[in-house]
Amino acid sequence: MEFKLPGIGKPAIPLPHFPTRHQAFIFRAHEYIPAGKIARILGATEEQVRCAAREMGLPEREPDDLWLTKGYITIIRQMWHILPYEQLLDLLETDEETFAVTLREDDFLDIKLGAKPACEPVVWRELTAEERERTREIAAVMQDIPLDGVPPFQFRYDLPKLELHGEDAFETRMIYAFSGLYQNPFDADSRTFCPDEMLEAYSRLGVNAVWTQGILFRLTPFPFAPELSEGWEKRLANLADFSRRLASYGLKLFLYLNEPRSMPASFFEKYPHLKGHTFSDDKICLCTSTPEVKEYLESGIETICRAAPDLGGFFTITRSENPTNCYSHSEIGGRKCTCPRCSQLTEADVIGDTIGCYRRGADRVNPDIRIIAWSWGWGNLDESIIAKLPDRVILQCQSELAVPYEIGGVKGEVLDYSMSILGPGETARRQWAAAKKRGLETSAKVQINTTWEGSTVPALPVYPLIEEHMQALREAGVRHLMLSWTLGGYPSRNIAHAAKYFTESCDFEEENENIRRAVDIFTEAFREYPFHIGTLYKGPQNAGPSTLLYDKPTGYSATMTCFAYDDLERWRSVYPVDVFEAQYDKLCTRWKEGLELLKDEDDCETVIMAKAAYCLYASSLSQIRFIRARDRGDRNTMLRCVREEIETAHTMLELMNKDASIGFEAANHYYFSKGQLAEKIINCRYLLTVL
Repeated sequence: MEFKLPGIGKPAIPLPHFPTRHQAFIFRAHEYIPAGKIARILGATEEQVRCAAREMGLPEREPDDLWLTKGYITIIRQMWHILPYEQLLDLLETDEETFAVTLREDDFLDIKLGAKPACEPVVWRELTAEERERTREIAAVMQDIPLDGVPPFQFRYDLPKLELHGEDAFETRMIYAFSGLYQNPFDADSRTFCPDEMLEAYSRLGVNAVWTQGILFRLTPFPFAPELSEGWEKRLANLADFSRRLASYGLKLFLYLNEPRSMPASFFEKYPHLKGHTFSDDKICLCTSTPEVKEYLESGIETICRAAPDLGGFFTITRSENPTNCYSHSEIGGRKCTCPRCSQLTEADVIGDTIGCYRRGADRVNPDIRIIAWSWGWGNLDESIIAKLPDRVILQCQSELAVPYEIGGVKGEVLDYSMSILGPGETARRQWAAAKKRGLETSAKVQINTTWEGSTVPALPVYPLIEEHMQALREAGVRHLMLSWTLGGYPSRNIAHAAKYFTESCDFEEENENIRRAVDIFTEAFREYPFHIGTLYKGPQNAGPSTLLYDKPTGYSATMTCFAYDDLERWRSVYPVDVFEAQYDKLCTRWKEGLELLKDEDDCETVIMAKAAYCLYASSLSQIRFIRARDRGDRNTMLRCVREEIETAHTMLELMNKDASIGFEAANHYYFSKGQLAEKIINCRYLLTVL
């Protein structure tokens, strides 16, 4: 089989704040990659690379393989506009097929990155006299940029005292492991990405389950192409070990399975009778209406359950995310189902039967294993699908689905990922009622730490909103909670506030009055956030002050939760540009008032997170104003925004030196690192000289 890399797109964005491209590469790689490997990529000597780094004012550093194992997505993103594929593969120590699978399976990394920019090979050369002078200017800027402090990935948790009492109000309180690996988590010992300190923190906070992604053909034998399953025994053993570790802390493991995974066209040359709906040439469904595929699903679930008796269960999304069953993407957006079998059935029949494979496979081992069917993407088919669900399945809906809002005069409905607009909404309540009528238990998917409203701050301090949401869910009679997607798993004070509602009663150490007053102001400010799913995915608020400023339009479109570029049109989504800017202005103005109350407080979790959140939103506002000023030729406003961005980047860097969790999100690794903020300051200093 052949998995293909994304195609080559437009020329890479120039980086004129560096004198040469090879210096841009050295500057970015220096944080993550040993000098010897950088030298090999460039065709230079190790001493030449070390000398080039010193000339730019970079500190002496010799990274180990930490970033390649825990932060490879950060490296890929940083090199996307610098290295061609050949050099990028060499840097990552991988091959084309493996990299293509990583981009395909690692939470849609291929979609996040977009087409690969056209990059010429980067090679070493000596600098000209003019380039050396500009290099000295970079070194002078770097003298005022501290890159020490807490090292990356050294996460620490500042938990309040918390004691839960009485019966559970919510039986399952499931969260994504904050530092968990999304792609291939069971290729490694779980201790390397889920340390005991984090598991103990979850237990103390009342969390009782952790979820992670699994891919069935990597955990169990794939009967149709056994080579794809190579090493499954070891991965399954690691899964079992992880579930035992979790059990020692009172936690259950839940696997997120989107199955069966689609296959490229070459697969069906041998198995044409298994071919279902064609999504694209490299994504064709394995038809779940065939006996062979059903048995593969059921026996695969059985194999996992037998190997890991401590397993809590599985959850699945059946009509979005990855192409899986023949109706996972067909009949959506005008895509007709091309499967000769499933096109004769209803969507509800196919989806209900697919989820039934999970239930039947688990029942072969233990009927108490939970199967959660998430209704994401079911749309107006939700009640018909619920009617076809097998017994003893838990129906899950995102709590805030379809909740209406009006912000700045703009009306809309929430799809997902909202903390500023609360559920449960009427759609969730209707789905839960339909499930209860069927005798099924119900689950709410929520975000209580952070969302794409500001994902690089792992715990947005808006505690009243969290408590209001939890109270409403408790009153709605929901029995299970999914507390986060891949973002939002930080063991935080936010979870402690949610935990007040996990059981009958809770003893909780509250913040002091001054912090509570500030948090109330942050909560009011947060309600001004210009919410829309398009803005969440493509806006500037996640990268914040790490996004470079461009004095000329890049022509690049913002991508989903990855590159914001300078694409104001996609940032604002449904909001008129004046309204978009005004909402950010309201948000920042009010948030800053709350920060004033904290100026004499010690750097506890709430204070650090509040300051970091302000950096995200203040930078977003500055970038909006910079782009608008650039487009109308307003040099004075551009210069003011550049200076604001320098100050904000410095502040965020100070916070990262105090708390390694800032900037990190499990499915994107470090969305920005200290080196990226340093580059942003260099970028802005350069603009001050050319504007």
